[in-house]
Amino acid sequence: MLAPSYSRIIITRPRDQNIKLKIKLSAALFDNGIDLPIDSIPLLEIVPILDHALASSLWSALRTADWVTFVSPNAFLKSDQLLKAFGFQWPLGLSIAVVGGGSEQSIIESGLEYRRIVKPQEAGMWDSEGLWTALQTIQQDWNGTRVVMVHGDGGRAFLSDHLKTAGAMIEEFAVYQRQALAVTDPAWQHLLEQYQMDPHLRTLWMFSSSQAGQALHKGMKELQLSQGLLSESTAIVSHERIQEKVGELGFGQVQMILPGDDELIKTIIDTFKRGI
Repeated sequence: MLAPSYSRIIITRPRDQNIKLKIKLSAALFDNGIDLPIDSIPLLEIVPILDHALASSLWSALRTADWVTFVSPNAFLKSDQLLKAFGFQWPLGLSIAVVGGGSEQSIIESGLEYRRIVKPQEAGMWDSEGLWTALQTIQQDWNGTRVVMVHGDGGRAFLSDHLKTAGAMIEEFAVYQRQALAVTDPAWQHLLEQYQMDPHLRTLWMFSSSQAGQALHKGMKELQLSQGLLSESTAIVSHERIQEKVGELGFGQVQMILPGDDELIKTIIDTFKRGI
């Protein structure tokens, strides 16, 4: 087994996504001879909005949509949960646009019968700007195009603004809310115990959203934890906006990588093989 340069790995996605990532990451570490604990701290809780009127409106809009966009895996998963909760089925043959590979994989795994899925081809462009560029290569005239946009509450308006400017008819649906992980959650308490045993704990954190960085800041403030606790730890992030937010939290190092689980796992394996 390789000698770890960090005491543990901390993954920060919402619970369901953390479970999947932990399974993949654990297998990859084992295959590469790396023995290291993986702690799951779902800094963001994803709370579905289960409302019959919302489900009915979404279903009606989908039936006449030319395109439907999902900004994240949760946007698809929670809309799927919403429709099924009230007995609605997905229309067949949808043209779907997604920001990145995680959303695409969630849709494929669901078994949904769609017409096509469009995403930015390069992982380095897995964001709203990249998706708008990809859509423009497929369709130049958006005047009168009916687009259903599915997301959580809040978020950026880049894609909807550009589609509206291009003449598209937009219907937006928020199907979940984001809540910071309560400081009373066992995951937080476990982390506190680790730092109490070793105030100089060197950890490797994974971030895939700037909101998770905000939730970490909120939790540390509520628990009156010094940012110095993170001074010997490293954060791995997948976008410049995440890098900006996480960079304010006191990490000794913030490393930016391309989005996607494969890139994340490769980076972690390389980190330990280099003995960083």
